[in-house]
Amino acid sequence: MKNLFIIGTPLQLINAIEAINNFKLENNILIIVHRSLEANRTQLDKIRNLYEWEEIIDIEYSKHSSLLKYIDLVKHLKMYAYKYIFFPKLEVIPKIVIANVKKEKVFLLDDGTMTIMIYENNIKTNKLNEYNFKEIRFLFFGLKIKIRDKINLFTYFDLPSVNGIEVIKNNLLYLKDDVKNGKKDDDTIFFLGQPLTNIIDDATYRNSLESIIKKHNKKLIYIPHRGETKEKIDYLSKLDNPYFSVKDIGMPAELFFLNNNIYPTHVMSYYSTALTTLDMIYDDCIINYIKVPENSKSKAAFDRNLRKYYEVFGSDKILTLQDLGM
Repeated sequence: MKNLFIIGTPLQLINAIEAINNFKLENNILIIVHRSLEANRTQLDKIRNLYEWEEIIDIEYSKHSSLLKYIDLVKHLKMYAYKYIFFPKLEVIPKIVIANVKKEKVFLLDDGTMTIMIYENNIKTNKLNEYNFKEIRFLFFGLKIKIRDKINLFTYFDLPSVNGIEVIKNNLLYLKDDVKNGKKDDDTIFFLGQPLTNIIDDATYRNSLESIIKKHNKKLIYIPHRGETKEKIDYLSKLDNPYFSVKDIGMPAELFFLNNNIYPTHVMSYYSTALTTLDMIYDDCIINYIKVPENSKSKAAFDRNLRKYYEVFGSDKILTLQDLGM
């Protein structure tokens, strides 16, 4: 039997490799669902060969209908039976694949706030089968669309088992194996950027970075998120402080630190799954979440994406803008 991994981001690919090592899997097929964001493609291309896959299937991004492409994909995958299928989101490709191929178990891979949202809104409530017209169209081609499987979890989040699902801890042992070579950097705070212009204005965002430098009197290296715009990065780069610099690493933060033998001792962000993973990988690293302020501009996004996310973490790790002196 084979195993199938459906991913679309560098973090998801790392978690797929962690699953392979955790479950000691062989005969693994990788499906990469590419996004419109070119930076996402660039990072994936750099790390797709961290593991020797039996087969890699690239699903290219298209502005036009991909219906026939997805039907051909399902026909190809139906040639095999699978022990495990791993996927990160309840979107078209994983849903149509899970509904139509033979498999023993299905697992959700970690994808940050999305994992917590799927757990809260779909797994706990047993609402796995909500369709739009694009998905209903598959019925006319003889394919199924209803998921009848339990969605188990392979996760680093402490989420309790519900409705009889398995929750397997992702301890990031594959990544942690390389930590011993890292040199501790006690003089630098690494800040992981996020595309938050829609809920935090860029001026407040930049002021928060300057406040961190003043509070800690340390260098602050800003690592942009691949989804941040060039305009925002250029604006942040104008922060007039000799302790501040921007470093575009072009890969997941976890791999950057490991590949460069850096042992970070303080990492901050408004929110980032890398805060969770780095906290697990580096025992002596201070992790801080700066809580996105709740106001009329941010409330909808806060309720939709962040409220449950912040509740997962201890209050000792969460700072407010007021804590930074703003």
